[in-house]
Amino acid sequence: MTQPSSHSANDRNETNHSGNYVIFQLGSYPWQSPAEATSGSGILHEAQHEVFNAMDGVASYSIYPSGFARQKNKDLDRNDVIIYEMDSEVPEYSHPHGHRWSGVSEEYVDKFITDHVELVYDYMLQIENTFEKGSEIKLFIAHHACINCIVAKRVMERRAANGYPVPPIVAFLHGTSMIMMVNELRETALINGEGTGEKLLPQDRKWPSSFHKQLSEMKIFDDCSKPGNVNLAYAISEKNMEVFSELFPQFNKERYILANPGFNSCFVPRPNKKLGDVLKEAGLKHLGLTEEKTYDLRTDYKYMIVFVGQFVGWKRIDAVLRAARIWESEFGDELLTLIVGKQKKDYNIVLQNLNEELGNKNTCFVGPLMQPELAKLFAAANVCTFPSKAEPFGMVLIEALACGVPVVGADSGGPKDFMTNDVGYLVPENDDIEIFSEHLAEAVIKAIREDWKSKMSEECIKVAEPFSNMRKTKKLLDDTRKLLG
Repeated sequence: MTQPSSHSANDRNETNHSGNYVIFQLGSYPWQSPAEATSGSGILHEAQHEVFNAMDGVASYSIYPSGFARQKNKDLDRNDVIIYEMDSEVPEYSHPHGHRWSGVSEEYVDKFITDHVELVYDYMLQIENTFEKGSEIKLFIAHHACINCIVAKRVMERRAANGYPVPPIVAFLHGTSMIMMVNELRETALINGEGTGEKLLPQDRKWPSSFHKQLSEMKIFDDCSKPGNVNLAYAISEKNMEVFSELFPQFNKERYILANPGFNSCFVPRPNKKLGDVLKEAGLKHLGLTEEKTYDLRTDYKYMIVFVGQFVGWKRIDAVLRAARIWESEFGDELLTLIVGKQKKDYNIVLQNLNEELGNKNTCFVGPLMQPELAKLFAAANVCTFPSKAEPFGMVLIEALACGVPVVGADSGGPKDFMTNDVGYLVPENDDIEIFSEHLAEAVIKAIREDWKSKMSEECIKVAEPFSNMRKTKKLLDDTRKLLG
């Protein structure tokens, strides 16, 4: 991992910001760029950062990581952001394949934390002494209730020891780090013979218990009134709160703020265009398992279904592929299914092999897309499907609805908070993947046959409207300032 170079001397506003309500945010994932795909939490972090900075009397500063230094500080022309340039991929919290946090060495974790404590501590002083001279940082937002909370506590201990003010810490409860800690505890229980199934041997575990144990021992969530501990928690859904409360029951339940993510301004309804014209403009290619299999998509489809999500098991891309076999048999070559998202090499191979085994001819993997391009595809789709199991919130559902497109998801997790049958359908949960996929296919076929898009578009837009990023971020800050007093 390499330390970032000094960032640009060009100030965000080139003025003294004394008196601003200054917010510091520590991210876990890169911001989206053409050079680097990211997760929903990375997109949310960037969006909120920009909205904060658009508010009168508010200033936001952020640090986020970039894998293999795909994004570099020397390319920035701003001082409100620092990139932590890594010499590896950014580890992912809940990913059951490849480079996940629980799969990296203790030495790796220790260096990551040490580097960040130094970087964050120095940057905070630079903000207070130079960029926002005369103002103190009023709020520290640690994205994901995991390693960034550890960094935040250590930074605050150091600030207190050196006589600097300690701002309140907010843990932003994105779902993936909690999924990882739930898995840590589940495997620990199995190893100790506390589970209901076969006892797990320590050498067979995939989720070595580390972060939950460390966070508990540091008592970061124990006393919300204590400076240097986590003082507030932003939960992206009601279910999100429940999971965190099970992981850390000592956390004061009165210190939660519901912080539903918001959609960016590019997600809007668009004038009706022929699907073929949209596909031509997008210039999409099917990304096969080998370069030789990469080819331009046909543009003469009549219908389109879009899935967007990271290549992780709980997103249930395999269910989409199994369902695609059914709806392809119904619509033949008239229907295109797009699988959009950040691809993990090993899991990508598994999924694409499954796609071929199923005989799907019009179900294509196109890789990650930037938000404006994704919005154009959503608007042109007949229906979007995101069947994740216990999705922490479901921002992609909101983004599709904002484009006036009905959604078929799963009846679990965050989507239950806002989805109704007036804007789509939530498929009942079933542990049998074949049964779940059949029900998923039935709903999607029904959506196309009955032209839900024409019938539901207006209601979709209404349901999404309260979730605009500008509205959500402003309310979040208002609620925060009221709760902190």
